[in-house]
Amino acid sequence: MRKLLRAFWGLVLLLSILWIGAGLAVAADIMPGNSIMTEFTAQVEDFAGRFNVDQIEGYSTPLFFVGSGLPLLLIAAFFFWRNNSGIRSRKAKAGAQTATGTEGESAIPVPFPDSKPAGETTQNARALRRQTLLVSALAFLAVFLLWNQREMEMLLYPLRLFVTFVHEAGHALAALISGGQVQGFTVNANGSGVAVTAGGNRALILPAGYLGAALFGSLLFLLSNRAPRWASGIAMALGVFLIGISAIYGRSDASGLPITLAIGVGFGLFILLVGAKAPRVIIQLLLSILAVVTALEAVYDLWYLVGNSGVGRGDVRNDAAAFAQEITPLLPAAVIALLWAGIAVAMLGTAVYVGAIKPLRNEIQDVVNGQS
Repeated sequence: MRKLLRAFWGLVLLLSILWIGAGLAVAADIMPGNSIMTEFTAQVEDFAGRFNVDQIEGYSTPLFFVGSGLPLLLIAAFFFWRNNSGIRSRKAKAGAQTATGTEGESAIPVPFPDSKPAGETTQNARALRRQTLLVSALAFLAVFLLWNQREMEMLLYPLRLFVTFVHEAGHALAALISGGQVQGFTVNANGSGVAVTAGGNRALILPAGYLGAALFGSLLFLLSNRAPRWASGIAMALGVFLIGISAIYGRSDASGLPITLAIGVGFGLFILLVGAKAPRVIIQLLLSILAVVTALEAVYDLWYLVGNSGVGRGDVRNDAAAFAQEITPLLPAAVIALLWAGIAVAMLGTAVYVGAIKPLRNEIQDVVNGQS
C-alpha cells in the first residue's frame, strides 16, 4: 500500500512541478502560438473565470498557476518523502531480522550499510572514480542537449531561472560579507533579476553576481567529482541553503508573482529530497548538471556583455557597466566584462581539470600499466 501511495504522490509532485512550469512559461511568453499549451492555458483561464478568481485584485494567469501549484507541490513532496521513508524503514527492519537469523544467532549490526571500511581496496576506489567520470560526461552531454535542442527549451527554462537566482544571491551574500544590508532580491519570469542592497563594498558586490555564479558552479562541480562520498551531504546542505535564503531575502516581482520563492523553495526541496533518498550516482548527476549549467551560463552571459556592454533593463544597468562607472571609470564596461569572463573561464577550467581531466589521466595511466 505504501508503494502505491508513494507512486501516487510522486505523480502529483511531478504534475504540480509541470503546472508551476506552465505558469512561468506563460509569464515569460515563450509558448508558441496555436499549440496544445496555448489551448490548455485558455481552458485554465476559463475555469478560473467560472469561480470569479479573475476578479481578484492583482490576479494574473501565471499567478494562478504558481499560487495553486506551490501548495500542492509542498504537500505532495511531504507525503512522498513520508511514504518513501516508511518503505525504507520496513526494508531496514527486514534486513536486520535477516541478519539476526531465524534460529536466534547473534549478528553485529552495520550502522552505515552504504559506507566502506577504512581499508577500502584500490579496486573499489577505481570503480568509484570511473563512475564519477561517467557521471561528469553524462552531465556535459545533458547540458549540451539542453542548449542545442529546441524541444528541450521547457526543461532549460527553469534552469536559467535557477542561474539567475544564484546570480542575485551572489550579490546578496557579497553585501552581507562586506558589512552591508540586503533588502531582497527578485527573479523575473523573463530570466532577469535584481538585488537591492544597502552599504557594503560595491567593488565586491557588483562582480559577485556573474563571478559568484561561476564560482558556485565550479565549486559544486569540483566537490561532486572529487568528494563523491559526500554527495548526499552536499546536496542536502545546498537544498537547505536555497530554501533558507529564498525565504529570507526572496521577493516577488513587480506583478506580484513569487517566482523567486518558487525557484528557491522548489529547487531546494527537490535537491534536498534527492540528496536524502536517491542513489549516490543520481545525486552526483544532479549536482554536476546544476554545476555545469550555472558556470557555463555565467561565462556565456559575460561574453555577451563584452559585445553589448550597454545592455540593461529599464533604469537598471548591467553589473559590468555599473562597475566601470562606479569603480573603474578609466576602463570601459566591455573590458570589465572581458576580464570577468576570463576569471570565470579560469575558475571553471580549474574545476574541470582537477575534477575530471586529472582523474581521467590517472585512469588512463592505470590502464596503460595494466591495472584494471
